[in-house]
Amino acid sequence: SSQKGVKGLPLNLQIDTYSYNNRSNKPIHRAYCQIKVFCDKGAERKIRDEERKQSRRKGKVLDLNPSLQFPDVKVPLLQKRNDVTIFKTMSDLETQPVLFIPDIHFSNFQRHAFTTEEGEDSSSMR
Repeated sequence: SSQKGVKGLPLNLQIDTYSYNNRSNKPIHRAYCQIKVFCDKGAERKIRDEERKQSRRKGKVLDLNPSLQFPDVKVPLLQKRNDVTIFKTMSDLETQPVLFIPDIHFSNFQRHAFTTEEGEDSSSMR
């Protein structure tokens, strides 16, 4: 994040592509990426700040060159950028994927008594 103190929670995503033709449970392609997930308030604040920055830039451009003001033009001067997430190909097509369902995973944590250190260091949680 461009803002100080706003940290996103890393989330790893994996997409497996299967072929109906080969009738196998093995994927024909596997890719992964890591995205950052922000809490609602942080995301709202980030969006507001980005909109303010964009409106300031737009104002500066118009102040520097008043001839750019075309009332009949429908396209904004500054296009909103498209965020892109690039997935990286994985060569391991053998390992079975794990579907993470928060309600199920977190209810398992509540059933088993363990300390915070045990839960954080557990290799089965990755």
